[in-house]
Amino acid sequence: MEVLVLEKPDFAEIDLNKLTDYYDWTLKFGEGKLNLDLNFETETTSQFQLNQVIEFINKIPEFDIQNQNYIKADFEQSVSMTADYLNFYLDELSENELAGIIDLKNRKKSRSNLLMEKLNLIRVGIYPQASYFGTFDYSIDIDGEPCNQLLVVQINRDGSLNYITWES
Repeated sequence: MEVLVLEKPDFAEIDLNKLTDYYDWTLKFGEGKLNLDLNFETETTSQFQLNQVIEFINKIPEFDIQNQNYIKADFEQSVSMTADYLNFYLDELSENELAGIIDLKNRKKSRSNLLMEKLNLIRVGIYPQASYFGTFDYSIDIDGEPCNQLLVVQINRDGSLNYITWES
């Protein structure tokens, strides 16, 4: 799997002693765009904590690959948010709509697997003061636009999985 290059955010507006609760950027990520937001619960933070955030952001391309492995592992479980999420599309979309997303003639892989391959990372939310550290929102594009149904992978600072859920 190809590691995509992520443009670096400009942290010039962040004053460690006078934080706002929300910062956001739209960054180039591979061929597409990624929304990145940083969320604080306090009015101050340390350079150490900001360095942890920067280190985490630098690992987003690697976390993306790791998260896709978490998603595949979840899909293979008997109770699976990923399977529920993908089945929603298979149930709701017409054959024509599905044909615009996946190759319906492909007999080597299930429709669910083909759809899973179409998941795109569209947003990363970073919460350095929460019990988890990052939220990665994945979506499937319909007519070139991300759908409002999200498969959300929440991970800890070290990249370990917190949970996977489906949000709309």
